[in-house]
Amino acid sequence: MPPETKPGLTTAESHAASPAPSPPSSLKEKLRRAVASGLYYTGLLSVMRRFHGDYELSNVGSSRIPRLRRSAGPKFGILCYHRVGTEGVPVFSRLEPGVFDKQMRYLKKHYRIVPLGQLCRELEDGGTVRPTLAITFDDGYRDLYTHAFPVLQKYEIPATIYLIGKCMETGEVPWYDRIFVALESAPDSVLEVELSEPRKFSLSGTGARAAVAWEIVCYLRSVPDSQRRQWCAAFEQRMHVPSEEVQGRMLDWHQVRAMQRGGVFFGAHTMTHPAVSRLESDALQNELLQSKEQLEEGLQTSFEDFAYPFGKPSDRSMAAEDLLSRSGYRSAVTTTAGRNMVGMNPYRLRRMQVGDDRSISSFSFDLARMLLDGDVDSQEKFEGIPSGNNSPALQHKNTIGL
Repeated sequence: MPPETKPGLTTAESHAASPAPSPPSSLKEKLRRAVASGLYYTGLLSVMRRFHGDYELSNVGSSRIPRLRRSAGPKFGILCYHRVGTEGVPVFSRLEPGVFDKQMRYLKKHYRIVPLGQLCRELEDGGTVRPTLAITFDDGYRDLYTHAFPVLQKYEIPATIYLIGKCMETGEVPWYDRIFVALESAPDSVLEVELSEPRKFSLSGTGARAAVAWEIVCYLRSVPDSQRRQWCAAFEQRMHVPSEEVQGRMLDWHQVRAMQRGGVFFGAHTMTHPAVSRLESDALQNELLQSKEQLEEGLQTSFEDFAYPFGKPSDRSMAAEDLLSRSGYRSAVTTTAGRNMVGMNPYRLRRMQVGDDRSISSFSFDLARMLLDGDVDSQEKFEGIPSGNNSPALQHKNTIGL
C-alpha cells in the first residue's frame, strides 16, 4: 500500500471520499515519486527491467549502498487489488478504471502474466522463466464485473478473485465496510466507543471519519473474533447503516459465472472475513472449509487458492496454514510485500498491494523495485505469525490489506 500520511492512515485512506489523489505527504514520498517519474520518462526504467530478471540489489555487510548481484532463480510477483471504481463502497479504495486500463496495458507490454495456478506450479517446479506476474483481487466487489473484467478481456490477462462466502449469500458488504459507511453517514460530530479503553473521536471531516473507521477496524482485528462480532452487533444497534450503501455492492453468482466463462479464476476468502488468527478451532474450520465447499458447489469446480483476510503476519496463524494444507488448498496469499522465489512455502505467498495512485510511473517503479530488491527479509521466515489464538497485538495498523 502507499506510504502512511499520519498514524493509522494511509495515502489511499486519506482521500477515500474522492477519486482525486492527495499530494505526497512526506519528503521521502516526494523523493520516491520524483525518482519514479525521472526513471520512467527518461527511459532508465527499461534498464531496471532488463536487470531485474537476472540480478538483484542487496546490502552487503554494514554498507548502506546496495550492490548488484546475480539472483538465485526466477522471480514471481503477485499483484493485489481490491476494487476498480470510484463510487460507493469500499470507501477506502478508489481506483479509476482508466488508470487500471493503463496499468494492465503496461503489464501486458513488459511482463509475462500467467494464471495464479500456473505461477504456483512454476514456483514448485523451479524452471527457468523470465519475471512472471499474477493478478489478484480480494473481496469480490461488484465493480470488478463492470470495470475490471472488460479490461482483463481486452488485454487477455488472467486474474484470480477471492470471494467472501457470506457476501455471495447476501449480496451485502463485509463487516468492516459497514463501519466505514456508518461513520461516513453519522450525523454527530463526535463518536464515543469502547475499544481497548473508552475512546472519544472527532468526526469533523470525511478524512477524519475514514481514519476513525480504520482505527476501529484495526482494533477489531486484534481481539478474539467472538468479541469482534459482539462489538459490531452493538455498534449497529446505535449507528445507522444505510441499506442502499451496503446492499448490491458485491458480485453475484450470475456475474461470477460469466467471469469464469471469460477466463477469470476464483479463490476463497473465508465466509465472513475474520482475522483467522483470532478464531477458535471450530470457527477456523468453518471459515476455511465452508467457504471452499460453498464456492465449489456454486461454480462446479475445485477451489485450491486462498487469501488470508487482512493478510499481515498477526492476522494469520500456523493453525490456519496447517488446515489449509490438509484441506486441499494449494496456495494462500498474504498482504506481506515482496516477490516470491522457487522453494517458498505456498501458504505464505507475498503480494504487492496496488492502491489508487494515478501515476503510472510510480506503479511501474514500485513493480520493478519489488522484483529487483534482493533483501526480502529471509522469505522463509514466519516472523510474528501466532501459532494459535493467543497472538500479539496487531503490528500493521498503517496498511489496508483487507
